[in-house]
Amino acid sequence: MKKRFLLSAAAAVCAATLSGCSLFSFLQNSEPRKNLLPQKALSAEELAVAYSGYGYSALNTLTEKRIYAAIDAAMQEPESREFATAAPDDINRVNDILEFYKADHPEVFWIDETEPYYYSVNDGTLTMRVHFKSEGEALLSAKERLENALADAAESAPDDSSEYERELYIHDYLIGHCEYDDEAVELHQQTDSVRANEQNAYGAMVEGKAVCEGYARAFQLLCDRLEVPCWVIQGQALGFEGEANVNHIWNCVRLDGEWYFVDVTWDDCDSRETIGAEQYFYFNLTTDELLKDHVIAPNYSDYSDSGMWYNGFVPECDSVDYYYFYLNAKTIHDLDSDALPAYLASAAAENAEYCVFEVGPELDFDDICDRVLEEYAYRWIGEANELNDYFPYIGDNCKMSSHEPRRLITILLSYE
Repeated sequence: MKKRFLLSAAAAVCAATLSGCSLFSFLQNSEPRKNLLPQKALSAEELAVAYSGYGYSALNTLTEKRIYAAIDAAMQEPESREFATAAPDDINRVNDILEFYKADHPEVFWIDETEPYYYSVNDGTLTMRVHFKSEGEALLSAKERLENALADAAESAPDDSSEYERELYIHDYLIGHCEYDDEAVELHQQTDSVRANEQNAYGAMVEGKAVCEGYARAFQLLCDRLEVPCWVIQGQALGFEGEANVNHIWNCVRLDGEWYFVDVTWDDCDSRETIGAEQYFYFNLTTDELLKDHVIAPNYSDYSDSGMWYNGFVPECDSVDYYYFYLNAKTIHDLDSDALPAYLASAAAENAEYCVFEVGPELDFDDICDRVLEEYAYRWIGEANELNDYFPYIGDNCKMSSHEPRRLITILLSYE
């Protein structure tokens, strides 16, 4: 399975100081100046009524929250416009505030990822413009296309379903609808530029191509639409042997009051051989399972020079109640247990493509895999056929795969 990484584009920043470039000269050299958006300094009470996202809630000061609100007002405009508000004490926080705004608003796809914004600071005032990749009628049409794609996806969701069932539908919908954009990754590696909309929900939902950020934003947006509590998590994916960790983004969801991690990008497998099991390796993981091959970026409140982005909120995920393989695998504690061929028989009775077993924590994983491959898989298949009166008949061309990190054994079923 290929690893799926986040493309990161550096923000374009011009900080005007006494020794730096002036705001006027910078604007003259780049683009015509437009009127500033009118800004009202909202009170803390007014802001609390207007905003409640995890990103907004992570901000530390009233000034930071007012910048967030100013960004929100700018995003409602049909074209990119400047706005001015009080500057934060730490100007480096401007990028984090914008990232938290995007995390709270996955529907906002029109920010130019290559050159997201510029700002200047004079006499304690922050003047900022967030660049749009399209404006006017073109932006309106694009918004309509995204809304239509979301409506179509939501319309096909199962009726009278649980949060878990809706989450599972969204996960499978994106895997079937969206393709990982290898061309965008290659272009970014060669030129440090963004191809199109691979980093936002529009790319995943309308164009059908995205990288991890596009998958995560689309997953969050569909979860919001279908009333499944969801958030984005930033961090890194562990590199292959000898490779450095790479920036990555995924999601967490809350089901029946408990949080779980889900990485749709890594579930969108390249390999078709074991697609049934691989498609859910990163569906509703605990923190301990996730940290086997992911690194979670620090919280915004723990700001430090970590070399990673920051999270506004990271839940502790310790429940397995909705871990996919807790619900859809049989745990092996005793290879001679009658429950194991019976489980295989029930899968075959439903013409399943595969059957998954989880190796119990008290057993040696490699030893169990060897014994299943050499003996027990054939024995279980024979007993399953007897239990089903040989209809359907599991043939001799079944294959087996294993996944040590999740302690899973998958038997791909072949029928005759």
